[in-house]
Amino acid sequence: MLRTLLSRLKTYWNRFTGAEKKLLLVLFIVIFASLLFTKTYGRRYTTEMAKAGGSYTEGLIGQPRYINPLLAPASSVDMDLSRIVFSGLLKFDKNLNIAPDLAETLPVLSANGREYMITLRENLVWPGREDRKITADDVVFTFHAIQNPDYQSPLRLSWGKVTVEKIDERKIKITTAQASATFIANLTVGIIPKHIWENIPGSSFALSKYNIEPIGSGAFQVSKLKRNRAGNIVSMSFKANKKYHLGAPYIENLNFKFYQSSEELIEAYHGRDIDGLGSEPFDRSLFIEPKKNLLQEKLELPQYQAVFINEVKNPAPLGDARVRLALAKSVDKKKIISTVYGDQSSTAYGPILPGHLGYHEQIPGAPMNIYDIDAAKKLLEESGWILDPSASGGFRKDKQNRVINLSLVTNDFTPNLRVSEALKQMWESIGIKISLTIVTRGELEEKYIRSRNYELLLFSENVGPDPDPYPFWHSSQRRDPGLNLTTFANAQADKLLAEARGNLSPSDRAARYKQFQEIFVGSVPAIFLSRGSYVYNITSEVKGLDLKTVVTPADRFNNVNEWYIETKRIKK
Repeated sequence: MLRTLLSRLKTYWNRFTGAEKKLLLVLFIVIFASLLFTKTYGRRYTTEMAKAGGSYTEGLIGQPRYINPLLAPASSVDMDLSRIVFSGLLKFDKNLNIAPDLAETLPVLSANGREYMITLRENLVWPGREDRKITADDVVFTFHAIQNPDYQSPLRLSWGKVTVEKIDERKIKITTAQASATFIANLTVGIIPKHIWENIPGSSFALSKYNIEPIGSGAFQVSKLKRNRAGNIVSMSFKANKKYHLGAPYIENLNFKFYQSSEELIEAYHGRDIDGLGSEPFDRSLFIEPKKNLLQEKLELPQYQAVFINEVKNPAPLGDARVRLALAKSVDKKKIISTVYGDQSSTAYGPILPGHLGYHEQIPGAPMNIYDIDAAKKLLEESGWILDPSASGGFRKDKQNRVINLSLVTNDFTPNLRVSEALKQMWESIGIKISLTIVTRGELEEKYIRSRNYELLLFSENVGPDPDPYPFWHSSQRRDPGLNLTTFANAQADKLLAEARGNLSPSDRAARYKQFQEIFVGSVPAIFLSRGSYVYNITSEVKGLDLKTVVTPADRFNNVNEWYIETKRIKK
C-alpha cells in the first residue's frame, strides 16, 4: 500500500519541470516557516485563557432525594448537588476562611458579639424568565424554615434561640442569645426562594417536587432528569447559570450519573461512561489507579475516626483510667492507616486536628498516643486484670474470676469493618476479649448512638471548619441530640470550652483549647485513630480547580464556576 502510494507520488513529481519543482520547494519552505513562526509567536506573545464551552460527567454512589440545603446534610449526594444549585450568604474559600457569597461583604458584628448585620449584593436574581430579585425576604424565610420543627431540618439545633429580622430589601439582622465565635459558619447554608416554597406547608416540605427540580441561585441549574423503569434517577444534567452573581460558569453542562455500589461506579469509569468519580471507593483496591488523563486530588477533611468509650455500660474495666489507657497504647495506628487506608490517611491524636485553631503540638507525645504493647500489658496487670494461661483463649481475669470482655459496635462501611477487625486482633493480643457488632448506618444511629447503647463505638466525626469542641466534648452534650459520644465530664474542661466558645479573640480561644486538651488526654475518653481524607478523581481535561482542603466533599464545588475545559489564546 505504502509502496504504491510512493510510486504514484514519484510519477506526479516527475511530471513537473525543473523550474516548477524549485517553486514548489520554496512554497513548502515558506509554509513550514510560517507555521513554525506562528507557533513560536503564539506561545511567546499570547497566553491561554478559559472560554465557555464543554461538559463534564461525574459518577456518584447513591440517589438524589433532597437537592435542598435545608434537608441535604443527611446525604452526600444531596450535599453535592445542593452545593452547585444554591448559594449562601457566605461561603468558604480554598483556605476554609469565611468569604462573602450572596452577601456584599462579611457581616458587621456588634460590640457585644451577638448581632450580625448583613447586606445583600445588588441586582441578585433567581434564574428564570421573570428575573425575580433575591431579597431579605428570601433570607428570613429560609432561616425561619430551618427553625420551624415542621420542616424537620437537620440544621435546626444550630439555630436555636436565634432571631432573624428584615431591615429593608437588602439588609438582615441576625441576633444570637450569646456571643459565639462559631455561629458565623451557619450563614453558609443555601438560601431557598420564598416565592417557590411559601405556599408549601412544612408537613409537605420533604415531599415537594422542588426537592428534585430545585430552583436556586447557584452556578448551575437542573436541565434534565432521567429515571429507569423502577423510577430511580439514573442521571441528571445541569446547565450553567448565566446570571450567577460570581460570574457565569465556563463549563456549559455538568452531568451526574448515579450508581448503587462502588463496583458499578468503577466499572462505569473504566467503560468511559463518566469522566470523574465523586465518591471514593475504599472497598475496591482503595483507590482508582492514577492515569495520564486522571487527576487525583487528595484533600484532608476536618474529620477524625475514633473509638468512643462509654464506661457506664461496663464500669468494672472501663471505669478504670488505666484500662482505657491500655486500650489506647495497644493500638498500632500506623498499621491501620497502612493496611486499611493504603497510607492515604494520616494519624489523629486528639479532639483538635493539626492546622486548626488551638491544636496542641505536644498531644501526639501524650501517653495515650504512644504505641507500647508491654506498657499496655503492665497497666492491665496493675488494674487487677491478670492473664490466666489456663483460661480458654488466654484472656485476662480479675479477682472475682470475671473475664475482661468488651463489645465494639460500628457500621458496615467497609473501612470501619476492617478497622474493627484490626482492633479486635490488637486488643485480644493483650488478653482482652472483644465482641464485634456490625450493623447498618441507620441501625447504628437509631439503636446505638442515640441511646448510647454501646461500650466501645467506632465512629467518625466531622468537626467542621471551626475547631469548637463544645458540641463533641462538653458534659451537657452526652445525651442525644448532643454529640459527646462518651461519658467524659470534667468541670474544668466544661468551663474552658464554654469560655472559648463565647470568646471572639483567636489567641484566647487557642489558649483555652490547649488547656482543655491537656485535661482530655489524661482522662482517655476516646482513642483517636486516623484523620479523614477525600480523594477526588477528575479528568485532567478540567482546569481551574483550586482545591487545598474541604469541610465536606461537597466543598470541591466551591469554585465550580471557575472550572473550564475549552481555551483560547489572546495577546499578552
